[in-house]
Amino acid sequence: MAQQTGNNIPTGSKPSPLKFNGKEATSFSFNMLIFEEFGPEKLDPSVVAGTNPLPTPSMGAAPEQDPTSVARSAPNGLDLENFLGQAGIAPFPTNFSNTLDKNPWAPEIKSFLGRSVATSPAEGRPPGEGWSHQRWNEFYPQVYFKTAQAGARVNNGFRNAKQMHGYAKGEFGPGGLYHNTTHLPGFPDGTTAGIPVFFHPNLPVQNHNSVWTFDGTMPPKLLMVRYGQPILMRHYNALPIDPAANKGFGLHTITTHMHNGHNPAESDGVASAFFFPGQFYDYRWPIQLAGYDSVNTGATDARAAFPCVKDETLYVNDSVTSNGSPSSSYKTCVVGPDGVNGTIKIRGDWRETMSTQWFHDHMLDYTAQNVPENAA
Repeated sequence: MAQQTGNNIPTGSKPSPLKFNGKEATSFSFNMLIFEEFGPEKLDPSVVAGTNPLPTPSMGAAPEQDPTSVARSAPNGLDLENFLGQAGIAPFPTNFSNTLDKNPWAPEIKSFLGRSVATSPAEGRPPGEGWSHQRWNEFYPQVYFKTAQAGARVNNGFRNAKQMHGYAKGEFGPGGLYHNTTHLPGFPDGTTAGIPVFFHPNLPVQNHNSVWTFDGTMPPKLLMVRYGQPILMRHYNALPIDPAANKGFGLHTITTHMHNGHNPAESDGVASAFFFPGQFYDYRWPIQLAGYDSVNTGATDARAAFPCVKDETLYVNDSVTSNGSPSSSYKTCVVGPDGVNGTIKIRGDWRETMSTQWFHDHMLDYTAQNVPENAA
């Protein structure tokens, strides 16, 4: 009997073909596209937020959509970007996250299942205090971003304006992050707009049910955070309703884990607490140094610090009241010799400072298959 597995084919399946139309993709002959920033924004309740719901899946032309089945298809790519690009965030986040909002895809799901889903939960976690965000006021999110797990599609550039570098550092020149990038006709060079999802110029553009990514696009996404500043990720599930749409590899329910982050359980990607297509979940990551509750609790060590610019403030909890509970206040940036850049001292052990982490799907029994492209 022939051996069916090998150490370089974890699934036991045949390796993917690397030759198409007479051209072969050889190892290390194309640089990975690194990165497109998520672009966090200030969480401001005074901003008038757009209220258009997550666009429903619709039939469309391959490879971005399925031409015959809504349940195996995806939202239109431009509609999805317009949705994610709306001002503000609605509904506004609370410590209970998302337990009351109806699934906007309920009619399509009902049609696929052949039964009502009118009373289904907003997401897969138990409601109430038991699964609300722990210490919400103490680690209130100060910035946020929105993203949708979605099938592969062309990047239409709605995050262009959110890039800290503004594509002004030679990214598309020789040796740049996006050098040799292929843009589709009709899209301007100089940004990531117009980049389809493929792993090598000699390989075909990926079908929307073959590769799932954050926003459904390439390049991979980068989340820029600073220690001491809690952040909220509103994560939408825009994957196909039909779990068999991708021919059985991976599963369309997701739960996101910040790998090696110091996060409360409800935001740490519990493997059995997932959410479904059409729904969202708010992950709140405190982004605090390890030892927050036991080391440098008065925030006196200058090596444990939040990098900042002149006049910037940070909401912190590094003093205590008379009864011993944390006391919250705003600190203002202490600038250095250049008069612009500075720091705000924060709690925790500076020796536990990490420069990069990554987050990935943590779905029970599907973690390996569901791992998308991401970094933090």
